[in-house]
Amino acid sequence: MLEFKPLQLEDLPKLRDFFRCSGSRICDTTPGTVFMWRDMYRTEYAVYDGSLYFKVDYPELGATFTLPLGGGRTEHYKQIADYCCRRNMPISFYPVPKDELDRLQTFFPNSAAIPTRDTFDYLYRAEDLKFFRGKKLSGQRNHVNKFLKTYGNWSFRTISKEDIGQVEAFLDRYAAGREKAAASFHEDLAKTREVLHNYDTYDMLGGMLLVDGQIVGFSLGEVVGDTLFTHIEKADRDYQGCYQMLVAQYAQQFAGEGVHFINREDDAGDLGLRTSKLSYHPVTLLEKYTVTVDEPCKFCCEP
Repeated sequence: MLEFKPLQLEDLPKLRDFFRCSGSRICDTTPGTVFMWRDMYRTEYAVYDGSLYFKVDYPELGATFTLPLGGGRTEHYKQIADYCCRRNMPISFYPVPKDELDRLQTFFPNSAAIPTRDTFDYLYRAEDLKFFRGKKLSGQRNHVNKFLKTYGNWSFRTISKEDIGQVEAFLDRYAAGREKAAASFHEDLAKTREVLHNYDTYDMLGGMLLVDGQIVGFSLGEVVGDTLFTHIEKADRDYQGCYQMLVAQYAQQFAGEGVHFINREDDAGDLGLRTSKLSYHPVTLLEKYTVTVDEPCKFCCEP
């Protein structure tokens, strides 16, 4: 029987291995995304029979379940149905990748699936973001060339623990010039600081771009399977081409052998961000669905 409890940062080391069972390229099945947004979405977890289950409370959806990590899907579905049946609550799954949709709806034939475009992840070929080759990426390449011509004394290097103070100081300057009311904006800043304060625990891949020895941008992410996930990316727009240079350098540094794709996450429905992410020409958008199931007791485990 599933017993959920609040997800805490100290749970990350003992749960990390489960994420290697994801088999998906969506960002929602990475340690970084799950733990960075655990407080805003009141994430709870349960480990049962060798599988990891998450229950997440989204404002628009209420309590939802992610697809569990480890074990077999049929048994997962039965456990979640049993949990919901005992509490007289409907089953909601989110996010469900497109390639899992048929299997889920075969088990729950009375389910409804709704795509959520604002949460689709942007997936790129790693080689495209490393060098911006070809006509379609000429605009990004031009921005990089502008950066190179304008700022001769630049460098990019991996963030070490000794650099954390400088990165935090840059983040403070970045935040001071971008006051926004959205709760997600402030949570993003808070969790970026948490990642920096707990650098060993999160174990992310960090890189920073410098001009004349001063930080002008940094990125934090991780590799799961064949995909590099960029979870955090902050840059000073006063430096021409800074974002494009940061994207390329981060990809060159961390998309090594065996890493074929880069996931730059969703656009949250922001038109400016959507335009920017499309300009890098993703190889595909990773579709995500909300799946709701009526009458969960039809599918629960035997009492």
